[in-house]
Amino acid sequence: MTLEKDWPAFAKSLALRVNFDLLTVLEIDWDANLVRRSFSTDERNYPSGGVKRLMGSAWADHVIFGGKPFRSQTSAEFRSAFADYKVLEALGLFYALNVPCLEWGRTGRTINMLRGTSAFPEQAIDAVLQRQTLQR
Repeated sequence: MTLEKDWPAFAKSLALRVNFDLLTVLEIDWDANLVRRSFSTDERNYPSGGVKRLMGSAWADHVIFGGKPFRSQTSAEFRSAFADYKVLEALGLFYALNVPCLEWGRTGRTINMLRGTSAFPEQAIDAVLQRQTLQR
């Protein structure tokens, strides 16, 4: 079950605590084995509505199936996590923070932030989770 959110308000609130250049939300559809982009702050390059199969990647194992945040701190980590890293890097995005939000014991969505300036600090994870809780 997916909880409806006011994602623009969430993004605005989160931006007061964490600097990001792109924020997307992926909703996990466990029955269909899909992820759907339900929100994006860059509708031109990463529009809402995009759908992908849950992939057997290390990123999916860690974030979606493992329920653990992912922070890329090097270009190698960034590139190994995202098949579309060339597109992201062309947009000036080099660092990622992906935070799974658990619902009923498994990942219901991921909050994904990218930026070009520097790696996200560890405390950004807590900022995402706090903002997520306030939106419920």
